[in-house]
Amino acid sequence: MALDLHRKNELRKPKKSYDEIMKDIVTEEYPLDPLEIVGERSFDDPATLEEADKLKGSDVQEFYRDATIFLTGGTGFMGKMVIEKLSRSCPNLKHIYLLIRNKKGKAVNERIDTIFEDRLFMRLKHERPKFYHKISAVAGDVSMPGLGLSASDRQKLADEVNIVFHAAATIRFDEHIRTAIDINVLGTREIIKLAKEMTNLKSCMYVSTAYANCPRKVIEEKFYDAPYNYDGVISLVASANDDKKLEDITPSLVAGWPNTYTFTKALAEDLAKHESVGLPFGIFRPSVVISTYNEPVRGWIDNVYGPIGMIVGVGTGVLHTYQCNINNVVDMVPVDLTVNALICSAHKVGKTASTIQRDPPIFNYVSSSQNPILLGDFFDVIKKHGLPHWPTINAIWYYSFVPTTNPYLYALLFLLFHTIPGYVFDFLAQMTGKQPILGNIYRKTKKASAALIFFAHRQWDFRNNNTQALWDELSEEDKKTFFFDMKTMSWDQYAKACVIGLRLYLVKDDLNTLKAARNKWKKLHMAHILLKVIVAFVLLRICWFIVNTMY
Repeated sequence: MALDLHRKNELRKPKKSYDEIMKDIVTEEYPLDPLEIVGERSFDDPATLEEADKLKGSDVQEFYRDATIFLTGGTGFMGKMVIEKLSRSCPNLKHIYLLIRNKKGKAVNERIDTIFEDRLFMRLKHERPKFYHKISAVAGDVSMPGLGLSASDRQKLADEVNIVFHAAATIRFDEHIRTAIDINVLGTREIIKLAKEMTNLKSCMYVSTAYANCPRKVIEEKFYDAPYNYDGVISLVASANDDKKLEDITPSLVAGWPNTYTFTKALAEDLAKHESVGLPFGIFRPSVVISTYNEPVRGWIDNVYGPIGMIVGVGTGVLHTYQCNINNVVDMVPVDLTVNALICSAHKVGKTASTIQRDPPIFNYVSSSQNPILLGDFFDVIKKHGLPHWPTINAIWYYSFVPTTNPYLYALLFLLFHTIPGYVFDFLAQMTGKQPILGNIYRKTKKASAALIFFAHRQWDFRNNNTQALWDELSEEDKKTFFFDMKTMSWDQYAKACVIGLRLYLVKDDLNTLKAARNKWKKLHMAHILLKVIVAFVLLRICWFIVNTMY
């Protein structure tokens, strides 16, 4: 539901030096340096870090010393953060292997190069310039038997790997049930099979989701009965030759679960419970993962899912209404804190594996238990710190957002604020020789709203005793290096960098467009006020005509 955020912008000026840009955008009205806020001007000295690396590290750092990591999902949002954090904060680890599939004609090594082009890795490149030599790819695919690994690669992983992070998944809510089973369920089975072949395995973590058991109101850190026997569902899907018929029976198959994503995650947890016996295994359940809070830079994100997608839509003037309850607590966790908790949970599993007698430990990583925020309050704090100061040059209208829980009112507002303006703007675009885009965006918005309706009107009581105990057990040094305490995390502090981060890392607006964007934002504000005055006048005239006609 976003604009083509990566297209070249006609309004962009030639490149300037950073000091020249700052003279334009750091003014008495806007006295803040955006790169200072996101932390790009405060990287550590690599020589100092290299000397510190020679000393004994913290408990968690020592757990990863000389360790070889195997990571699935390394090209995804969380996966990239795992690579960055481990490489920067555990510099004495031995190696990281990434499972990467060949895609769009690109070999796996080319895809690794693409990963490290992300601005996320700026700090790592500065502080640990030799990190790249410790990372390599193995060609494979979690949806294939045996993970699609060659015999030599499989043997290499079995011999060398000590710690596994299985983060690969399809997160599409409307994914076909066959694809969702192949990736989310059978992929997890294949990881467990490989883990059992690893001769020096210390810890294996499966990244699930806090919403795997979303039909329940209270969700504790324990296993729940799966909707069906996972082997039965696997056999059913495998034996079905007609994808269309399989798609037709999917609603009855996943009944109680809102989509194939959460349904297959529930099945995968049940599979992990029964098939990971004998392994140092743990399950990590994050809620909605959002942009970074503190590191390696503040506000980094590379996707438009969930509440962040709504902020992008509202901030660009594309999204004006949505069917959601702003008085509900929205459970969100910053990706850097999430990854820190995942890294520490792997350490915990590795240290206590010999004492695990029954089910693998589960860690719910959520915010609502200790630091809840209402969806409406989240929008307010973002608006307060962000939109007037850091608008995007791609904005097509001023901030105007009317959420509602009423489906009939939402349908009316969608027609007035989205459908009709979309047709008008697309018609004008065609008349001027430009590409019409709003109609397509609003069709996707409507589809996304339907997919998220289950979550938009509910909130859950998550319990996270294991995660809280994990935090309490950390040394002070580890608490500083791997901070993940949601209780002391500040939503106000988060908001100060969120919109800047969206502009820099997601929308990819050059800073030299900021002055023009602020001027454009003021003009859009005036146009917005003028439009409201005109609409109010027209409505008054209509009311006056009706009254005169009646009396």
